[in-house]
Amino acid sequence: MTEDVGRVVVAPSLYAAPLLRIGDAVRAVTDGGADAVHLDVMDGHFVGPISFGNLIVQAVSAATHLPLDAHLMVSNPVSHLPWLADAGVRGVTIHVEAFEGDQIGLIEAVREIRKRGMRAGVALKPATGVHAIAGLVGELDHVLVMTVEPGSSGQPFMRAMLSKVSEVADRFGHDIEVGVDGGINASTAREALDAGARYLVAGSSVFAASIEGVRGAIDALRTSE
Repeated sequence: MTEDVGRVVVAPSLYAAPLLRIGDAVRAVTDGGADAVHLDVMDGHFVGPISFGNLIVQAVSAATHLPLDAHLMVSNPVSHLPWLADAGVRGVTIHVEAFEGDQIGLIEAVREIRKRGMRAGVALKPATGVHAIAGLVGELDHVLVMTVEPGSSGQPFMRAMLSKVSEVADRFGHDIEVGVDGGINASTAREALDAGARYLVAGSSVFAASIEGVRGAIDALRTSE
C-alpha cells in the first residue's frame, strides 16, 4: 500500500512466482515498475496451503526498496505482527473471518497493527458482506476485496464481487485504499478500477509468461488505468 490514497497501486503477488526463482522475481518486479510487493502469509489452517514465513519475508525486504504488504491468511493474525514489523513490512492485511464475529478483537488487532507502525487493512472473502467491517470506519488504511476464494493462485475472477468493491468505496469514501485480489489481469483490472478499486494485486498474470516478461505484464496492467 502507499501513502497516496488516490493513486492506483500495482502490487505483484510473489506467491505466484516460480519458487526456485523468488530472488529473480523480486528483482523483476522492483525493476519492472511495481509499486509494492504483496506477500501472502498462509498458515495451513485458515487456508490449506502454507506459504511465506519470517525468513523469506526478511530476505524479500532486504532485496527491494518497494514497500511490502503482508496479506495474512492465518487463524491468529495478531501473533504474526511482531516479526512482520521487525522484517520491515509496511502494511498488514488481516481477514475479518479469522475473528469469527469478534468485532472487539478485530478492532484491537487493527489498532495493534498501527501501533507497530504499519498500515492496517482488512480482507473480505467473497461470502463476507461489507456489513462485517461497518464498525471500522476511521480505523483502516485499506480494504482488500477478494475476487477469488483465498488460498491458491490462478482462479477465475468473480465479477459478482465488483458490486462489493463499489460498496466499500462508497461507504469508506476516499479515506482508504480499496484493493482487489484474485484473477486480476489487464481486462479485469479495468473493471475493478471502474468499480472503485485503487490497489491491484496480480499474481498469475504477472508471472505467467516468465520472469523476463514481468515488466511487460505490469505495463499491461498500467494501460488499464
